[in-house]
Amino acid sequence: MATIDSLQHGSSRRPGTSTHRAQTAAIGSLAAAAAWSIASRASATPVISSTVVNVPITNGAAIDIDGSGVADFAFFFNNSQALRIQGLNSASNTSTASSTLDGFGQYYYSAVLPGGSQVNGSLTFLTSTALAESSISSAPAALGSFATGVRFTGTDSFDHYGWLQFSFPNNITPWNGALAVTAGWETTPNTPITVVPEPAATILGGLGVVAYLGGRLLRNRLQRRR
Repeated sequence: MATIDSLQHGSSRRPGTSTHRAQTAAIGSLAAAAAWSIASRASATPVISSTVVNVPITNGAAIDIDGSGVADFAFFFNNSQALRIQGLNSASNTSTASSTLDGFGQYYYSAVLPGGSQVNGSLTFLTSTALAESSISSAPAALGSFATGVRFTGTDSFDHYGWLQFSFPNNITPWNGALAVTAGWETTPNTPITVVPEPAATILGGLGVVAYLGGRLLRNRLQRRR
């Protein structure tokens, strides 16, 4: 089977011929088109937050999901036993109706939403919910990695749905190493969004795989015609 190198430098066709140039251009065009297609879908609504990328969770730390320059949520330690996420500027953290009260009976836990879940108006939205509670196994942080839904007010003054992915190395105060890993949000107001775990890896991986497979397929077809 001919290799990429033999296509470019093989003796049967000189590199300077118009046939060779057309083949090379076709391979590049297909790969570029495949990459553009994935990138276009990735940049359309919904989008992945560019400002929530492995943000350390510390007492008082704030996050800005849509990159507007105005914080949407902040994290607060409650008596060094519970960690809660607090909506700011009319934002609301969301939890489902079935979420239970935390160990202190003071806050509801943030809903744990698996990949493929919808964040929409059917959820119960609370301004403050608990993400972690030291050494209590029912707290979301005890899972290590989980996603929860959010609703916040955008720069257009309308509500937008989104989700946040968290990583907790342990569920022991002060939760050293805990991160807000990534977030996604829907740019169209009041439009549901699907929770997608580790979206950055999926998008970047898709770009490489599609471009590679597209180029490989075309090369194989060209080789069979030789």
